[in-house]
Amino acid sequence: MSTNPSDSDLPVAAPELKTDTIRVGGALVCVLSGDLYLGTAAVGGRTLREALDRLPALLVVDLNAVELFTADGLKLLLALRDSARARGVPLALVSPSRGVRQVLEMTGAADSFAVHATVEEAIARQGR
Repeated sequence: MSTNPSDSDLPVAAPELKTDTIRVGGALVCVLSGDLYLGTAAVGGRTLREALDRLPALLVVDLNAVELFTADGLKLLLALRDSARARGVPLALVSPSRGVRQVLEMTGAADSFAVHATVEEAIARQGR
């Protein structure tokens, strides 16, 4: 048995959480990609709070590229939902990845959010 691990034996580093915020009309869209767990929740939380502080007509969180989503990610979204309600800012989730959908559905939290397939759909529904 070799003491030098092959490349296939080395652990693969989990991607960090990347964030981007863009304006689409009166809406702010926060795009999260990578892993959303305890170690990255502060990064995601900062981005989401900064967007909410701008009091957009609609705050959209795009979760399509979130690969790992734990209870810490759910806790972050639930806190954002409560803060957005308190500030009168509508909140929508867009295109949650399979992992995010599973957590939302298993915990019963899916009904706590407006969930849409696209940013355009979220904006159109909010205007009604």
